[in-house]
Parts: sequence; C-alpha cells; structure tokens
Amino acid sequence: MNKIREDYLPGCGYKIYQDPAEFTFTTDSVFLAHFPHLANKAKVLELGCGTGAVSFYLAARGAAEVTGLDVNPRMVELFNRSAEANGIESRVRALEWDIKEIKSFCPTESFDLVVANPPYRNSGRERAIGTSACHEKTAVLEDFFAAAGYALHSRGRFALVQLPERFMESMELAIKYNLQPKKLQWVHASVDKPAWIFLLEMVKNGSYGLEVLPPLIMYNEDGSLTEQAKKQMEKE
Repeated sequence: MNKIREDYLPGCGYKIYQDPAEFTFTTDSVFLAHFPHLANKAKVLELGCGTGAVSFYLAARGAAEVTGLDVNPRMVELFNRSAEANGIESRVRALEWDIKEIKSFCPTESFDLVVANPPYRNSGRERAIGTSACHEKTAVLEDFFAAAGYALHSRGRFALVQLPERFMESMELAIKYNLQPKKLQWVHASVDKPAWIFLLEMVKNGSYGLEVLPPLIMYNEDGSLTEQAKKQMEKE
C-alpha cells in the first residue's frame, strides 16, 4: 500500500487524503471549484473526481449534495475517507463508476451542476504518475460532455477546465450536446505568458450570450502569487 498524504484545501480547511503515487490536486482544481455559479441547495455531480478536491470545495460553497464518480477504486476510497474525516459524508460521497455508463447511474436531468477536470492529453508522452488522470486512457473528452448533457437538468450548468489546444474541440462538443457556452476565463502563469488552461461554464439548453472574464494571472514577475490568484485560493 502506498503512503497516504494528509493535506488541507487552501481557503477551505477541509482535510484531504491523497496518494502521491496516483495523483494529487493542483491549482486547476481550486480554480474550477470556484468558477461556476452554484444554485441554492444544488445537487452536484463531479465526473472523474479523483480524491475529491473540487467536490469538497463545492460542498464548502454550500452545495446540498455532491456525488463524485471515478473508475479508480483507490481515488474513491480516499475521497470517501476524506469526506468522513470532515464530517460531510452524509452529503458528499464518491462511487466507483465509469462515466461512459452514466445512463445506468442516474435518470436523465438529475443534477443542477456537473463539473469536470478531464484528462488534458490525447497524445504525446505519458506521465509515469497519474497516467489516467492526465491522459485519455479510460475516457475521452466527448465522454465528459455526453455524461454532462445527459445528467443535467434543463438550464443546469456544466463547468470544466482544459488546455487551450482543446478549446475548439470543447466548443464543438458543447454545441453537440446542447450545452451553450456562457462564461469563459483564460488562466495565465504570468502576464507575458500564453494561457495554460481555460475555464468554461455552459448551460444546458441555454440561449446565446458568452461572457469572457478578465484573464486570471497566477504569478507576479518575482514569482509570488498575484493578489488575484490569492483571492481565488482563499475563497470559501
């Protein structure tokens, strides 16, 4: 059994158990968790939840119920262990489930918000650690869009984080699954660097109208976190 690491989510205070031999959460998860609109008493689904950072942040933001799905039993085990340690297991849980089998998991239009931090890479050299979390080994990007389109209520929201190189693919999939892009933000390591990820929020059966937020800049010239990034990291 690999060594378990006990961490805390910044700005939230929840404890989270992680296995460094698998994959640990990054700032991408923090930004994603604070990006979408969260309706009062929202019922939330996280696709490919890993150890649960995004789910726990959404619980801290006030979601009434959060369910995470992941095919990795180790991630599901750690997620549920963390939920119990934080005393939120009655409303936050993870299940070992393939998102491609979403129709056997729930009826259509069951959730108010779906979130996903899908694998970024569909080609290139594979990581030795966290392979399935970073590379499309068990599900491709379209599987996440298809699952979100099925699971969401009409006017429900789908939020994800992805690489700029997959932006047009994401927009095409959004339209295919009746997920209208409504809010977009590009995230940059520094003001003089190209964006390294984007955050996108979509509304099922929504009308046209895309809001493009100011860029999120991560670091100052001296390598310190910008005030903008600190505010994101410190949000409840």
